Amino acid sequence: MKKNPSLIGFLATLGIIIICYLVYIFFLEKKDSYLIANPSPESLQIKVDEQNYVIAPNQTTEIQLTPGEHKLNFDYNGKTTDTVFDVKNYNGLINPTKADYYIFVRPYGAGRNRDSLFTSQTLTIDKKVYYGNIRHSNDLYIQGFYYNLNTNYPKFFLKKGEPTDISKIFSKEDFKQFYFENYE
Repeated sequence: MKKNPSLIGFLATLGIIIICYLVYIFFLEKKDSYLIANPSPESLQIKVDEQNYVIAPNQTTEIQLTPGEHKLNFDYNGKTTDTVFDVKNYNGLINPTKADYYIFVRPYGAGRNRDSLFTSQTLTIDKKVYYGNIRHSNDLYIQGFYYNLNTNYPKFFLKKGEPTDISKIFSKEDFKQFYFENYE
């Protein structure tokens, strides 16, 4: 059989494309997610758009949502909530217990003066001052962050010389632990 350079080139290119796609799927792809969080010691039954969910104590459950309005119904602490929330972003957290969550913005990129960014903004949690771009929320539906509770910050973030700020949502205790491990 004769060597066909066109066929060999095509197969090599196809192999490279498949390898690149697999690297993307397994290492680089960021999954968008919508979560229902239950930090309480009791189970919660929640109905989102006629779909029932039971969330175990101290757990989160991932749900599928599309942009637009969604109906939410649940009972918590003897109070019935029946409301509508609007999904605008690709990540979101339904917070039926109205627990405290913190959105921390971490600066990435070359040429950033991280010290001045951190010292210019502060937030006090349990009588302790935390430095950095931190936003507190205990809303029923929280959005406007990049990484959800079930995703960690990347170890490094490449963006050719451009400053990039990436936000992540944390529960109160997880944020305090993250801050202690990375900034104290």
